[in-house]
Amino acid sequence: MTHTSNSLLPFLGVLKVTGEDRAAFLHNQLSNDINNLPASQACYATYNTPKGRVLANMLVLNTGDALWLIMAQDLIEVTAKRLRMFVMRSKAVLENASETLSVAGSLQPTDEDFDLPETPPLLLNATEQQDFWRIALPHAGELLVGDTASLPEYHEKSAYQWLSHEINHGYPWIVAANTETCVAQMLNQHLLGGVHFRKGCYPGQEIIARAQYRGQVKRGLVMYGSQNLVEAGEALLDDADEEVGVVINTVPQAMGSLILAVVKHSVGEERLHTEKAAGLDFKRRFYQVNPAS
Repeated sequence: MTHTSNSLLPFLGVLKVTGEDRAAFLHNQLSNDINNLPASQACYATYNTPKGRVLANMLVLNTGDALWLIMAQDLIEVTAKRLRMFVMRSKAVLENASETLSVAGSLQPTDEDFDLPETPPLLLNATEQQDFWRIALPHAGELLVGDTASLPEYHEKSAYQWLSHEINHGYPWIVAANTETCVAQMLNQHLLGGVHFRKGCYPGQEIIARAQYRGQVKRGLVMYGSQNLVEAGEALLDDADEEVGVVINTVPQAMGSLILAVVKHSVGEERLHTEKAAGLDFKRRFYQVNPAS
C-alpha cells in the first residue's frame, strides 16, 4: 500500500482578494486570464514588473466569492502593497490571509515522470471540502488550502518530499531572495500554464510576448545536486567566476542539497559553483532548447 505524504507548507501563504471588481483588477495585473477563471478552478500566473521580470509567481484559486493568490509567504506583504497602488477606483480589497488560511501538500510518491505537459494546462480543477480546497496539480501532487485547523500538521520529512517533488518536475517558486531576477519563460511559466498569450495587456506583457515570439530567452531551469547546503538567491558561477545563473529553490538532502536554478543556456551541463558551495553537479534541464540561443 502506497503511503500518502501530507504536510503543511509554511513557505507558502495566501493573499485573498475580494470585491466585485476583483477579477477585472487582477486580470489587468497578472499574466493569466483571470476574467475567465471559473469558480472551483485554479490557474498559475505571474506578477511582473513593466520590464517583464517576475515579482512573484502564484496559483490563483477562484472560490466563488473571492480569489486566493497562493504564493511564497515572504512575498505576500510586498505583493499586496504593490498591487494596492493600482486599485484606484476598482472595488477590490487585498488581505494577507495567512493568519487564518494555510497551504498544505498531499503527495503519493510514485516513479518520477519528468515530462512537462504537452499542452499547458490553463485551468486546474479544485474541489471544496468542509473547511479547505483541494487543487489537483499537473505533477500529480495536490495543494490543500484553507482553515489551518482542518489541514495536516507540519512534518519536516513530508514537506521536504513535496519540495523535492516540485524541483524534480521543474515547478519553481519565486521567493524574496530572487524576485525580479527572471522573465516568465526562464521559469517555464509558459509551459506550465502560467501565461496566456491572447488575454491582452498587463505589466511586462510586451517583453514576455517578444521573448516568446522572437526566441530571445537565453536562460532556463536546470536541476543540480550539491554536497553542500545552498540557499535561494545565490548566484551561480562558472570556472571563470562569471555569474551564469541564480538559485531559485533548494531542499536539503541526506548529502547536501537538491537545487532548481535558472542558468544561461550556454553553460550546458557544466559543473557550477557558488561563493559558498564548491560544486553543483548537473542533473537535468527543464527548458526547451532554442537554436537561436
